[in-house]
Amino acid sequence: MYFIIFAVDRPDMLEKRLEHRQRHLDYWLAQGDILKVAGAMLSDDGSDASPVGSSFLLEARDEEAVRALLAADPFMTEGIFAERPIIQPVRPALGSWRQD
Repeated sequence: MYFIIFAVDRPDMLEKRLEHRQRHLDYWLAQGDILKVAGAMLSDDGSDASPVGSSFLLEARDEEAVRALLAADPFMTEGIFAERPIIQPVRPALGSWRQD
């Protein structure tokens, strides 16, 4: 099953986000092919936009597994993400990464 996750940063977390960014990236890279796409959510669509959170498309057995993965994310353990990320099950139908 696939899940889209929207994890919004708490206010004024840019410096802390940048400090822990490499640990965050390393954590998700270590998860293997369950991570389909991920990236920073931005404050706007301008060239000087700053990150305000993270978004992910994951493949996992269930929402509990997704919550466990997020709980160990350095952005979560360091208090960068606001309370509970939004986790939404989805059924992807199109996309160049799909192998169906």
